[in-house]
Amino acid sequence: MGAWTTSSITSRYLVALLDEAGHAPDALLLAAGLSRDALAAPDLAMPLPAFRELWARAAALRPDIGLTMVERFPSGQMHMLAHLALRSATVEAALRDVCRHASVTSVADVLGFENEGSIACFSYASRAPGDDNPWMAEHYLAMAVHFIGQATGRTLPLQCVQFKGPALAPLAAYQKRFGVIPEFNASRNAISFDAQALVWPLLTHDAYLHGILERVAREHASRAPDALLEQVREQIALQLLRSEAATLDSIARACQLTARALRNRLTQRDSGFRSLLDDVRRDLAREHLARGLSVSETAYLLGFSEAAALQHACRRWFGQAAGELRDAVRRA
Repeated sequence: MGAWTTSSITSRYLVALLDEAGHAPDALLLAAGLSRDALAAPDLAMPLPAFRELWARAAALRPDIGLTMVERFPSGQMHMLAHLALRSATVEAALRDVCRHASVTSVADVLGFENEGSIACFSYASRAPGDDNPWMAEHYLAMAVHFIGQATGRTLPLQCVQFKGPALAPLAAYQKRFGVIPEFNASRNAISFDAQALVWPLLTHDAYLHGILERVAREHASRAPDALLEQVREQIALQLLRSEAATLDSIARACQLTARALRNRLTQRDSGFRSLLDDVRRDLAREHLARGLSVSETAYLLGFSEAAALQHACRRWFGQAAGELRDAVRRA
């Protein structure tokens, strides 16, 4: 029930790859509450679990997808964060830019940069609880090597490549991308390289455009999901799954607050109990129907007075009746 999302443009190319292979992921998109048109929107908010599933399905067809995804980007079609980095003056400035503004893509992304004298290091990690997307780690490190090479006209002098997980693709694919065989099951996802490369100038440098993009990045930086809102969502889901009536009073007690205090704190966050209850019901309705539960069973589990009330809610949430949603997801 978390609110961790990403605006990574890789979503649209992962979907395109699956379409080409005859494995259109429409059911997955529907379950995530997304339309195909939303994939091209600059304010895309792809839930991380759905994002990981797209990668997993693509990797089943192309095990090297994490290493080669960057090659699927058409010329100029990159996330704003990549555009910002490429307008920087030097390799070091570009890496510091992507680390500083990583939350523009996803607040879950943690990009690190260290300069330890003769060796520099660029790393990737995720701060989202339970998020394990090894293909994204490969993608970030592959992008760094690829774009630096393009922007400088030189090959980054890599000393070491590390991944926290096992090899996902043939070793030859890693050798082709990085020029070295990575260390797998390491303590981090990182590339280490000769620090002399940090001063290399970028041929794509544009100070004027960089200033504009940096200002936009600051304005669009994502924020981590609010802890209280997440706690309220989780407690609502838990009580509904227990077939209990999720009320303001019961949720407040679960959060060790009075009903008045909880209402006030939600108001301070421009939210409210009814809207959160509606959000959780929507997500659970999608999950229950996708698992084959009947409309009546789903209505009962979500605390609706009758199946007709759920039907009305589904038309508001998804633009279709509950039975149509269930059939579409299960058919796909």
